[in-house]
Amino acid sequence: MSYARLPMTGTRTRKDPSDVALEQFHAHLCSDIMQLTDHDGEESPGFLDQSIDLGEDWQSRLKHALATCRVFVPIYTSRYFKREWCGKEWDAFARRQEEQLRTRPYTGNAIIPVLWVGQQHLTLPPVAAKVQYAHPVLGKDYLQSGLYGLKQAGRHAKYRSSVWALAQMIVKVAQQTSLEPCDVELFKDLRNVFEGE
Repeated sequence: MSYARLPMTGTRTRKDPSDVALEQFHAHLCSDIMQLTDHDGEESPGFLDQSIDLGEDWQSRLKHALATCRVFVPIYTSRYFKREWCGKEWDAFARRQEEQLRTRPYTGNAIIPVLWVGQQHLTLPPVAAKVQYAHPVLGKDYLQSGLYGLKQAGRHAKYRSSVWALAQMIVKVAQQTSLEPCDVELFKDLRNVFEGE
């Protein structure tokens, strides 16, 4: 999961509620994926950078996750497209997909975007605009509000059904694309693909 955390500002000592909501979404999504697969559960089926330990080389850990994950799940917010590392994470995963295309037939795109806020709040850079984020199963409420908006509005049933639908899409894409792990050396000189387009 690739996302932009809210900055710690002022005297705030606790996580912002939207960051807590994102962690809850990740937990729900991983739980649903566990139900849909035979994943052994020794590690979480989804990576969230909250698991990086104090003192650990966070860039190496992110690159390892990007080199081994089966699906890339960017969380669309306006802040996401302004963060340098979010653009670099997208670049890393795109490079990995391109590398696989050199050695085997194309099997599909393994990027599954998630609208955290409604589409009207987003200005997508060209690289993101090329990737479909709407799906009939998710419906117009999801497009108008995003997952966070649904949750904030108390639309818990719609929120959970959207998470379940996303989990099904992620599992299906992971199975169809069978993206092979790559060497992290492929990620040298990453660039922010959201800039300069």
